[in-house]
Amino acid sequence: MIKLIPCTKDDYKFVYKLVEYMFKTNLNVTYLRLETFEEFVSRAFSGGDIHYIIMNENDEKIGHVHIMQNNEIGYAVIPQFQNKGIGTEAVKKIIEMHPRGRYFLTIHNQNTASIRIAEKNGFKPKGIIFEKIE
Repeated sequence: MIKLIPCTKDDYKFVYKLVEYMFKTNLNVTYLRLETFEEFVSRAFSGGDIHYIIMNENDEKIGHVHIMQNNEIGYAVIPQFQNKGIGTEAVKKIIEMHPRGRYFLTIHNQNTASIRIAEKNGFKPKGIIFEKIE
C-alpha cells in the first residue's frame, strides 16, 4: 500500500535524482536533455502541475508521480521498488484524486514496465512518435 504526499521544496532533489536515473536507462522520451537542477526546478515546479511523492508503508520516499495541466501523467519509482505494482497504484491514485475526462502518458516503446502500467490502468495506445537526432 502506498501513499501520495504533496511534493515540497524539500523533495525537489529526490525528484531530480529520479529524472537523472531515467536518463541513464535510456528510456526517456520526455526530456531532450538533462537539465541542471535549477532549470529542472524552475520548469517542473513553477507551473500548475501537481506533484506527489510516493511513500511506502514505512514512510520511505520510493517515487514521484505528477499530473500536468494538459492531463499528462508522469511517474518514476526508485530501482529497488520497481516491478512491484507501485507505479500502477500511483497512477490509479492520482487519477482518482484528480478526476478529468482524459489522461495520457508518453512512454518509450521499449519501456515494457511502463506499458504494463498504462494497460493495467486502462490506457490504450494512440500514436507513435518518431525522433531523429543528429
